[in-house]
Amino acid sequence: MKLSFIVIDDSELDCFIAGKLIRHTGKSLNIKTYANAALALNDIRNHQPADDVTTVILLDILMPLMNGFDFLDEFESLPEELKKRYFIIAITSSLNKNDIGTIRNYASVRDVIDKPININVVSKILENNNLRWTKE
Repeated sequence: MKLSFIVIDDSELDCFIAGKLIRHTGKSLNIKTYANAALALNDIRNHQPADDVTTVILLDILMPLMNGFDFLDEFESLPEELKKRYFIIAITSSLNKNDIGTIRNYASVRDVIDKPININVVSKILENNNLRWTKE
Protein backbone atom coordinates (compact mmCIF):
# COMPACT_ATOMS: atom_id res chain seq x y z
CA MET A 1 0.00 0.00 0.00
CA LYS A 2 1.23 3.48 -0.79
CA LEU A 3 0.97 5.99 2.05
CA SER A 4 0.49 9.70 2.09
CA PHE A 5 0.18 11.91 5.18
CA ILE A 6 -1.79 15.00 6.11
CA VAL A 7 -0.92 16.78 9.35
CA ILE A 8 -3.57 19.17 10.68
CA ASP A 9 -2.37 21.21 13.65
CA ASP A 10 -2.68 24.91 14.46
CA SER A 11 0.93 24.91 15.68
CA GLU A 12 3.27 25.45 12.75
CA LEU A 13 6.10 24.05 14.86
CA ASP A 14 4.16 20.82 15.51
CA CYS A 15 3.37 20.56 11.78
CA PHE A 16 7.05 21.03 10.94
CA ILE A 17 8.19 18.42 13.47
CA ALA A 18 5.56 15.89 12.38
CA GLY A 19 6.53 16.42 8.74
CA LYS A 20 10.22 15.86 9.54
CA LEU A 21 9.45 12.69 11.54
CA ILE A 22 7.28 11.27 8.76
CA ARG A 23 9.92 12.06 6.13
CA HIS A 24 12.51 10.37 8.35
CA THR A 25 10.56 7.09 8.23
CA GLY A 26 10.87 7.08 4.43
CA LYS A 27 7.34 5.65 4.25
CA SER A 28 5.36 8.45 2.66
CA LEU A 29 4.86 9.48 -0.93
CA ASN A 30 3.59 12.88 0.09
CA ILE A 31 3.20 14.97 3.24
CA LYS A 32 0.88 17.95 3.46
CA THR A 33 0.57 20.14 6.54
CA TYR A 34 -2.27 22.48 7.43
CA ALA A 35 -2.54 24.96 10.28
CA ASN A 36 -6.22 25.39 9.37
CA ALA A 37 -8.54 22.36 9.46
CA ALA A 38 -11.08 24.00 7.13
CA LEU A 39 -8.45 24.29 4.39
CA ALA A 40 -7.50 20.64 4.84
CA LEU A 41 -11.13 19.57 4.63
CA ASN A 42 -11.62 21.63 1.48
CA ASP A 43 -8.62 19.92 -0.15
CA ILE A 44 -9.91 16.48 0.90
CA ARG A 45 -13.29 17.25 -0.68
CA ASN A 46 -11.74 18.52 -3.92
CA HIS A 47 -8.78 16.20 -4.53
CA GLN A 48 -9.48 12.49 -4.80
CA PRO A 49 -6.39 10.42 -3.89
CA ALA A 50 -5.21 7.69 -6.25
CA ASP A 51 -6.87 4.28 -5.80
CA ASP A 52 -3.69 2.68 -4.48
CA VAL A 53 -2.89 5.38 -1.88
CA THR A 54 -4.06 5.49 1.74
CA THR A 55 -3.74 8.87 3.40
CA VAL A 56 -3.04 8.98 7.12
CA ILE A 57 -4.38 12.13 8.76
CA LEU A 58 -2.79 13.26 12.02
CA LEU A 59 -5.51 15.52 13.42
CA ASP A 60 -5.03 17.84 16.39
CA ILE A 61 -8.18 17.94 18.50
CA LEU A 62 -7.84 21.37 20.11
CA MET A 63 -7.52 24.14 17.53
CA PRO A 64 -9.12 27.56 17.05
CA LEU A 65 -11.60 28.26 14.25
CA MET A 66 -12.31 24.65 13.22
CA ASN A 67 -11.27 22.17 15.91
CA GLY A 68 -10.81 18.44 15.47
CA PHE A 69 -14.41 17.71 16.49
CA ASP A 70 -15.76 20.16 13.90
CA PHE A 71 -13.46 18.67 11.26
CA LEU A 72 -14.67 15.15 12.06
CA ASP A 73 -18.34 16.21 11.99
CA GLU A 74 -17.78 17.44 8.43
CA PHE A 75 -15.53 14.53 7.43
CA GLU A 76 -18.09 11.95 8.58
CA SER A 77 -20.64 13.42 6.15
CA LEU A 78 -18.38 12.80 3.12
CA PRO A 79 -19.19 9.93 0.74
CA GLU A 80 -18.02 6.50 1.96
CA GLU A 81 -15.98 6.02 -1.21
CA LEU A 82 -13.89 9.04 -0.28
CA LYS A 83 -13.71 8.42 3.49
CA LYS A 84 -12.37 4.89 3.08
CA ARG A 85 -9.18 6.31 1.54
CA TYR A 86 -8.30 8.11 4.77
CA PHE A 87 -7.02 6.83 8.07
CA ILE A 88 -7.44 9.35 10.91
CA ILE A 89 -5.28 9.42 14.04
CA ALA A 90 -6.29 12.10 16.56
CA ILE A 91 -3.43 13.80 18.36
CA THR A 92 -3.89 15.77 21.55
CA SER A 93 -2.20 17.39 24.48
CA SER A 94 -5.55 17.44 26.30
CA LEU A 95 -5.82 15.58 29.57
CA ASN A 96 -9.60 15.95 29.45
CA LYS A 97 -11.02 12.42 29.47
CA ASN A 98 -14.29 13.70 27.96
CA ASP A 99 -12.43 15.07 24.91
CA ILE A 100 -10.59 11.79 24.43
CA GLY A 101 -13.73 9.70 24.94
CA THR A 102 -15.72 11.85 22.52
CA ILE A 103 -13.07 11.72 19.80
CA ARG A 104 -12.87 7.92 20.07
CA ASN A 105 -16.60 7.73 19.28
CA TYR A 106 -16.11 8.99 15.73
CA ALA A 107 -16.19 6.09 13.28
CA SER A 108 -13.37 7.58 11.21
CA VAL A 109 -10.90 7.85 14.11
CA ARG A 110 -8.63 4.81 14.26
CA ASP A 111 -6.53 5.85 17.26
CA VAL A 112 -5.81 8.69 19.68
CA ILE A 113 -2.24 9.55 20.63
CA ASP A 114 -0.69 12.07 22.98
CA LYS A 115 1.43 14.99 21.89
CA PRO A 116 4.22 15.48 21.29
CA ILE A 117 4.72 12.85 18.63
CA ASN A 118 8.11 11.33 18.00
CA ILE A 119 9.64 8.83 15.58
CA ASN A 120 8.61 5.89 17.77
CA VAL A 121 5.01 7.10 17.80
CA VAL A 122 4.93 7.41 14.01
CA SER A 123 6.40 3.93 13.62
CA LYS A 124 3.89 2.51 16.12
CA ILE A 125 0.99 4.12 14.25
CA LEU A 126 2.09 2.37 11.08
CA GLU A 127 2.77 -0.94 12.81
CA ASN A 128 -0.29 -1.08 15.10
CA ASN A 129 -2.66 -0.25 12.29
CA ASN A 130 -1.10 -2.64 9.78
CA LEU A 131 -0.13 0.17 7.43
CA ARG A 132 2.54 -1.33 5.21
CA TRP A 133 4.29 0.92 2.75
CA THR A 134 5.40 0.04 -0.75
CA LYS A 135 7.18 2.18 -3.33
CA GLU A 136 5.38 0.65 -6.31
